[in-house]
Amino acid sequence: MKYNTLLITGVTGFVGGHMALEALRQGHTVRGTLRSLGRADSVRDILASQLGEQAEEALQRLTFHEADLLSPEGWRDAASGCDAALHVASPFPLGVPKDEQDIIGPARQGLKHVFEACAAEGVNRLVQTSSTVAIAYGHGRENTNFTEKDWTQLDGGMITAYIKSKTLAEQDLWMMAKQQPAMSVSAVNPGFIFGPILNGKDAGTSGDVILKMMRGEFPGVPHLGYPTVDVRDVVSLHFLVLNDDKAAGERFAATASTLPFRDLAKALKRAFPKEGRKVGTLAMPNFLLRFFALFDPSVRVVLAELGYMANVSSDKARKRYGWKPRSAEDAGVATAHSLIDLGYLD
Repeated sequence: MKYNTLLITGVTGFVGGHMALEALRQGHTVRGTLRSLGRADSVRDILASQLGEQAEEALQRLTFHEADLLSPEGWRDAASGCDAALHVASPFPLGVPKDEQDIIGPARQGLKHVFEACAAEGVNRLVQTSSTVAIAYGHGRENTNFTEKDWTQLDGGMITAYIKSKTLAEQDLWMMAKQQPAMSVSAVNPGFIFGPILNGKDAGTSGDVILKMMRGEFPGVPHLGYPTVDVRDVVSLHFLVLNDDKAAGERFAATASTLPFRDLAKALKRAFPKEGRKVGTLAMPNFLLRFFALFDPSVRVVLAELGYMANVSSDKARKRYGWKPRSAEDAGVATAHSLIDLGYLD
């Protein structure tokens, strides 16, 4: 094992929880950060339920450390003794924030605090979880095919606070990496992330999308679609990149394919004849979605993107590592399976 002790930020989150789970399964010692130690028992219970017979031994290798993205306090303590860091934590808004700095500030300041703590504590390997939104926006609606060589243009169209936060944070990453040449830095850029929900009390952003569809909260499907990937494949790519000595200075897109929401709805209908009976599969007119946005902040976020579906190639990861992600449809179905198992539809 190249790196034994890993700092994983944001272990209460969807991706962070899966990242900690896989690290423990692989035998790593994990130092997980969360904003409040009051949530530690909940995270431990969730991980234990997934680890099964391995739980007792694995959880002895897990410690929790309180650290907030907006404060430098606690990060050096969390990073102390670590061989590498997986920086996952970043805010993901469910609606349009009143002030975009509520999203951008934590993303950028959090990265700065994590990076500086790692540098101070001699942690010389860092992989940041970025996003395809740092690649595929602001190029004009007619441009839809992208690779890791592309960067979102923040003076272009369809730019939200979340898109700004992920783009600016990754730009900060590469600037800091130049100033700290001893640090081996990489980025993984996932698309919209589906996959098994671990938390029975918080379905998260992606889980909420599936939940609303399964509950029939929309009479149809908006003309939207995103580069999509299963959380388990996002995690596996992080570990492939982490252990690649030649990945320093590189970014890797993590996508299965672009999944139109209408195709997702049809996949849910096929997979769940009973639980998916309320899923609407008819195309929803744009004017109707704009009407719903008056009452649902999570809908308001996507209005500017109606009709735009970007494709971000993951050929680099597939060719370099033999990385083979699950299909985008299977990722969505896996989310629904977990929601059913956790009782969200009861």
